[in-house]
Amino acid sequence: MKTKLFTTATLSVILAGGFMISAKAAEMECATPESQGVPSSSILNWIDACEKAFAAWNGSGAVHGFVIVRNGKTIAEGSWKPFNTLEETHMLYSHSKSFTSTAIGFLVEEGKLDLDERVMEIFPELTPTNVTDNLKSMRVRDLLTMNVGAKWDHKVHTFGDWGRTFMEKELQTKPGCGFKYDSDATYMLAAIVEKRSGEKLMDYLDKRLFKKIGIEKAWSTVSPQDIACGGWGMNMTTREMARFGLCYIQNGVWGGKNVIHPQWVQLATARHTFSGWRNVGVKALGEGGDWEQGYGFQFWRCRNNGYRADGAAGQLTLVYPDVNLVVSVNAGLGDMQKEINLVRDYILAELKDGALPENPEAYAQLEKRLAGLEIAPVKGDLKGVEKFLGKEIEAAKNSRGIKSVKLYRKDGTGELRLVFKVKNELSDIPVGVGRWTEGVMRIDNQKAETLGAIIGEQKAMTSGAMQEDGSFRLRIYLTGTTAYIDVILSEKDGKIVLKGELWGMNGTRFGN
Repeated sequence: MKTKLFTTATLSVILAGGFMISAKAAEMECATPESQGVPSSSILNWIDACEKAFAAWNGSGAVHGFVIVRNGKTIAEGSWKPFNTLEETHMLYSHSKSFTSTAIGFLVEEGKLDLDERVMEIFPELTPTNVTDNLKSMRVRDLLTMNVGAKWDHKVHTFGDWGRTFMEKELQTKPGCGFKYDSDATYMLAAIVEKRSGEKLMDYLDKRLFKKIGIEKAWSTVSPQDIACGGWGMNMTTREMARFGLCYIQNGVWGGKNVIHPQWVQLATARHTFSGWRNVGVKALGEGGDWEQGYGFQFWRCRNNGYRADGAAGQLTLVYPDVNLVVSVNAGLGDMQKEINLVRDYILAELKDGALPENPEAYAQLEKRLAGLEIAPVKGDLKGVEKFLGKEIEAAKNSRGIKSVKLYRKDGTGELRLVFKVKNELSDIPVGVGRWTEGVMRIDNQKAETLGAIIGEQKAMTSGAMQEDGSFRLRIYLTGTTAYIDVILSEKDGKIVLKGELWGMNGTRFGN
């Protein structure tokens, strides 16, 4: 018999003490920042600070899109062209974990799972030959809190049986005794959801969560066993991420109805363990940055009594219950602590408890800025580009299998295009000159999303031009991902020299 975690009594207590939106209120309605106690100028300053801190052309990456919600109202949202994260899906990386945790909460609520069940008993078919006492003791809650005790690795990111590989991991410490970040543990949570629910993880979430709060575009990559990756692999818009954060800050209530059980919201977002990036208790509790504030059930605790869903390269949903603020961000950048700091310094620090006097001038400036957000295209023209045309330029051996690039003009139109060869796949894409132009690329052709993979056809926004030094520069943004590709062609001693970089998780340099 499964332990009943949720009861009518606990539900009543939580709702009585927590925030519950009126059934007549409409979540995510637009409102001026001032009406919700936020100066428009503070958001403008935050945008400026983001662009300065993450300058797209100096290798620090960029913010792709954001949504800011205060008191249930959308007070600002935007996306930097060529991205459109408000309407098009963007990879979430480990932000996916918080959705997988929520699915576990639904199973518990339905009486289909107990958090103290042993993982080995759920998957007897995956039992390894040599079963250790540590493996026997591993519980579902140990997966949730990253207290598995396994040696640091990502062995399931192969093309074998991910579940079996996880069960064969070396467990250095007893589960439940220490935090160590482990995305493979979240994959096992996804496998539990699919086994106990009898449904695919995304289908299960669609019925229990997505449809109820207005998430319509979410999708996920899968393992070789056709199980959702769980700890990574989900994709959705920034608006949809913000809806998830808003549902949590409202104790699981949406439109006046309970969607996520309030007790699960409290459990999942509470501190269950010390945390550090890879170690236990790197700093004293409450000190340090936002990775030292503790870890819940696949949610990180934050400073300012907040919590967050968090994915590599800047995918964030920051939730601050004390001030009723949700900030969701998609990005492709390398310093996530700086990203969080900017929200604290420019948004959190400026919040007021009540409404502020309206400021039409500042709000008009903000609206104009939001409408014009753009990562600048490559500057220059095509004068002198002929020396680079029609020649397939081979790349040096690299980890991503990038073979060559070739610039050419399309017959009849003169349109500049690039042929990009990866392994045996050819992508033939238009090149925008002084603007961003849309094409389609394929980088990785496998089905399963291994660590850092960019699988399937990807929307590619390109811009290129000749530079003052006689070189040709091209940038390609794969706008559903965190990645971009830089290609620079130059001439030296009568030979064409290629400098190239695929930036992102498991990126590579491919110059010749």
